[in-house]
Amino acid sequence: MCDATDSPAMELPPKGRAEGARSKLCLKCKTAKPSITIRRSLYCKDCFVRASVSKFRSALSKSRKRMPASRAQVMVALSGGATSSAMLQLMADYQRMELKGFAAEPTYTGVVVGHVDESALFSGYSDSQICDIATAIGVECHVARLEDVFTLGGDQAALLELVHATIAPGTTRDQFCVQLARGDGSTPAREQLRALFAGLGSATDREDMLDIIKSFLLAQLARQAQCGLLLLGDSGTRIASKLVSLTSRGRGFSLPLEAGAEAPFLGSSSGVTAYRPMRDFIMKEIAFFNLWTAQPSVVVPTFTTGAPETASIDRLTEAFVVGLDRDFCSTVSTVCRTVQKLELRPDALTAAQCIICSMPAEASAQAWRNRLTVNVAPKDQTLEQVAVSSADVQPPQSTFDVTAHLCYSCQSLLHFAKPGVALPAFCLQNYREQIAGAKPSDSESDVGAHLQQSQERLRQQIEEFFI
Repeated sequence: MCDATDSPAMELPPKGRAEGARSKLCLKCKTAKPSITIRRSLYCKDCFVRASVSKFRSALSKSRKRMPASRAQVMVALSGGATSSAMLQLMADYQRMELKGFAAEPTYTGVVVGHVDESALFSGYSDSQICDIATAIGVECHVARLEDVFTLGGDQAALLELVHATIAPGTTRDQFCVQLARGDGSTPAREQLRALFAGLGSATDREDMLDIIKSFLLAQLARQAQCGLLLLGDSGTRIASKLVSLTSRGRGFSLPLEAGAEAPFLGSSSGVTAYRPMRDFIMKEIAFFNLWTAQPSVVVPTFTTGAPETASIDRLTEAFVVGLDRDFCSTVSTVCRTVQKLELRPDALTAAQCIICSMPAEASAQAWRNRLTVNVAPKDQTLEQVAVSSADVQPPQSTFDVTAHLCYSCQSLLHFAKPGVALPAFCLQNYREQIAGAKPSDSESDVGAHLQQSQERLRQQIEEFFI
């Protein structure tokens, strides 16, 4: 008898040939040729779009937070970038699907868009381009301008102005003294905004302040529109880089609030919950989704546009994470899963909020700065001489110290700020709520009286920290 292996009809294909043929087809449909590779998985165009829609709806369904009927509307934060534009399209499709009867009870009563106009700092785009994206999808757009933070209390709102900072080698702690200054009605709000950013020391500080102002304005827009949930377009790549950059800037104490999947926005006092449904998408996925669904986006410049990677901490960490993910494709997903496991410390839940960023301010932030800060004394003085001379400098009686009401990161933000920098109006509002006990509806004259009355009490509270 002949051996079966002698027959050509019974000859088996070489090992791995069948597997190789199958690997060249789409992972989902197993019939079409792949158009994109995501984490070593192949997808055709149609299957990739359907998988992206399914991934977004799965992430959104994980938010079980039910809002009261009066605040069940959701706001989508739209910057005009690729991620927020894709999120708006996916959210609008999700809402239409629920309203058509696929859901027994719609999760949200409506969807609106919130946008912060940055044209006062960056030219080359306008808020009308952003509103056109929302209008094309059929969503109402609410717009706030960056310069609005200087006119919240009227054209002549009271502001906190940085007078001087005692930052010297050998001192027990830094001291940031401010005074109550009335806004100059003759100076346009845009000029005050530009003066604020011009007075900050580095691109990292300017980016940090910009994020703080945008967050405050988004929270204000959400409250005005009676939205209990604010969707933020932070992709997985962005969250991974934020984990590194926020930690390096000293924001590890509030990291679960600023990078978590679902957390109170700007602290529990805002009444708005932030949710990040795009956390499972990397930038490559978002770019191809917008391309294949013809979703428009707007390029908004930043302080580091066209600058080298070392221009700021955010740019450096983003380049680091993207480069690492290029060689190790599970980097972003691993970091994002780690972020979701972070929880606030018990003392962060009861800690006072920073008057600038509204994040929890750690009580030991000053001691931590003293242990880490490296200063060099002038050549003609020793550390002891500088410490003594710093202790002899007393702030004017019309000023008050706000150091105890700043988180570690905001202390670093003001470390190299120029004297005369006027902080946004909401900083005074946060300060008087903590110290003066004045309500937000009080007049500016009452605020000045409250601040004068609370000055001595504040000094007594921090007397033991003076040299």
